[in-house]
Amino acid sequence: MNRRTFTLSLLALSASAAVSGLAGCGFELRRAPHMSFKSVQLSGFAANSPLAAELAKALEDAGVSVVESTAVAAAQQNLPAAVAASNPRILTSHVVLEALSDTREQAVASITAFSQVRDISLRTRFRFRLTRADGSDIIVPTELLLTSDLPYNEKDALAKIDESAAMHRAMQTDIVQQVMRRLAVVRPEQLAAP
Repeated sequence: MNRRTFTLSLLALSASAAVSGLAGCGFELRRAPHMSFKSVQLSGFAANSPLAAELAKALEDAGVSVVESTAVAAAQQNLPAAVAASNPRILTSHVVLEALSDTREQAVASITAFSQVRDISLRTRFRFRLTRADGSDIIVPTELLLTSDLPYNEKDALAKIDESAAMHRAMQTDIVQQVMRRLAVVRPEQLAAP
């Protein structure tokens, strides 16, 4: 056996031992959560909202169809559009996620004795509600707010702009994960109109 073959087989053996060791302790890679609904309409978002795009991708990864309107959801369920429009209660596997506010804020958190900015406070705020096709609430208006402080130095102003944008993106990803966890706890019996 040559040296290369021996190294590759040793590497494969150690990788399989690591995987079996992780499986034995209950470790499992994160998977997309299972949703009780089949389709969702995202409404109230700005046309170019990065939060809406990331949320739509996360929902599609979870097996949910992101549709433009209730009529499209009715077509996917093989229901006539006129019937679905006149009686939206029959669309029990369709929900509407409405964005009530989606803001990113930046404010001075602290200053030095010479009135120079020392820290900047970054805030990402998302307020939403989840409704059935008929407009009744499943999740009442809920606000998610994340705040992070960023040290600031005038000499590194351009670098701090890039860093604040990266922090806002990280907070946005955290908000998407929080929304997905809230959507995952919706039970099938909650989808039927009261």
